[in-house]
Amino acid sequence: MNALPAILVVDDDPKILQEFKQMLEDQFCVYITQSPHCALDMIKRGVHFSAILYNYFMPVMYGNVFFARVRNITVATRILLSSKDRTDFLISALNQGGISFFISKPLDPLEVKEIVQRAVARSQYRRQLRHEQILLKGLLDHLPYGLAFKDEQGKFTKMNELAAARRGLTVQECLGKTEEEIEPSFKPQELSAFKERLQKEERFVATLEVPAADIHQPSQWFLITRLLLGRVKGEIAHSSVIMELDITEQKMLEAKLQHAEKLQALGTMAGSIAHDFNNLLTTMMGSLELSEQLLMQDQLQEKQIISIKRLLVNTLAAAQKGAVLTERLLSFSRRKKLSLQEVDVVKQVKENYELLSQTLSMRHASRLKGDKKAAIKESIYLDIRCQLPMGVLIKTDPSQLELAVMNLCINSADAMPHGGKIMVILHKETITDPVNHNHQLSCGDYVVITVKDEGEGMSAETIAHIFEPFFTTKEAGWGTGLGLAMVYGFAQQSGGDVMVKSQAGVGTAISIYLPILVN
Repeated sequence: MNALPAILVVDDDPKILQEFKQMLEDQFCVYITQSPHCALDMIKRGVHFSAILYNYFMPVMYGNVFFARVRNITVATRILLSSKDRTDFLISALNQGGISFFISKPLDPLEVKEIVQRAVARSQYRRQLRHEQILLKGLLDHLPYGLAFKDEQGKFTKMNELAAARRGLTVQECLGKTEEEIEPSFKPQELSAFKERLQKEERFVATLEVPAADIHQPSQWFLITRLLLGRVKGEIAHSSVIMELDITEQKMLEAKLQHAEKLQALGTMAGSIAHDFNNLLTTMMGSLELSEQLLMQDQLQEKQIISIKRLLVNTLAAAQKGAVLTERLLSFSRRKKLSLQEVDVVKQVKENYELLSQTLSMRHASRLKGDKKAAIKESIYLDIRCQLPMGVLIKTDPSQLELAVMNLCINSADAMPHGGKIMVILHKETITDPVNHNHQLSCGDYVVITVKDEGEGMSAETIAHIFEPFFTTKEAGWGTGLGLAMVYGFAQQSGGDVMVKSQAGVGTAISIYLPILVN
């Protein structure tokens, strides 16, 4: 059962004290005393009074003095007692002691009960509010990220130490100031743009790099969230909150991970190159050794001459493959500049249909080792679907665009050893929120070229590595691991991006985003 609210009555008249006790003890725990000093002692000892009733004209200590002394040590509601003909003191008492109610003598039981009930309710509300303020202050001071609140004028009203420290100031130095006055990391035009964006979106997230004062020290990184508070329908809200999470450690871990991935890619590259060149050198050396043995004979028969020619052809073919591989390596390492020009993307892709179709058919037949019946039974079908009209222009290198689509189609064909359909789909997409779309793109209109297959699909682990140079899941001799890396590089150089959707056992769809040329 909850304890009754405690109230304190201080009066030099014992009859008045007993009257109050009789009126109120059925609803409250009533403390009475004739001594102001005894009352002060009870309050200081921590008795939680909900209301204090005090006779203003106490001989030892007037009411205004008493309430001024307890003003900052209790949340109890203060009620003055006096006779009806003595009200000249009220203004002074109200100004000095924060008096909330006044009860006149002689006492009216109904009036007394009503006033005390209202006073206790106010005290309980004030105590709850103070408790919440303490909780919020504790939370604000111990949050693992910077937190700051701004009012309608854009001035900081509350801020924790982490938020102040990022600005190189104390909390007190920041309060009452605007961002323009104390923000070292943003230019005024950037802050103005933030305000406009916040009014439109109500919430947005941005990443901030803060360079260290010492150039030999790493920068600090923060993930900053800004949001509006108290927006009322039909009105513009200006109060806002800023949350600043230090992600420096995360950035450093990401950098270490990227470095480890680069080392892994280099290891994969070294192994792949060594394997490919070893196969080519084995072919060349074997052919040359056999040719040498045949040439050591005194007289060569026509059959032997034909064999030598065949061996030399094999040697030349291996050397040419080595030259092609070397050229691709050099091309990838140089990341040569694209020869940009205006390209009608629909026309370009349609014109390459025959070449794509023939290349895929020949590659598939060659994987089936010349089995014509199997090749017919397990064919690769190419279907180009254009959801764009002719004349949509992009600015890119047409030869690299052709090669990128070719690489994606070849990968799709290789993922369907038993045949199937490859769809090349062209459509337009407007990006309005790159973050929600997981794109590294600017807002705007893009041509999307999607190559979709019904193949084996990929696991999430494989998808995480497909754009790494020399990463391949194909058997030896059927892939260098450079195709998708070149596709990704091409898209990036063209101002676009690449997105992958795949599910093991279902199929894969890889989309190239290329910005539409705006006249």
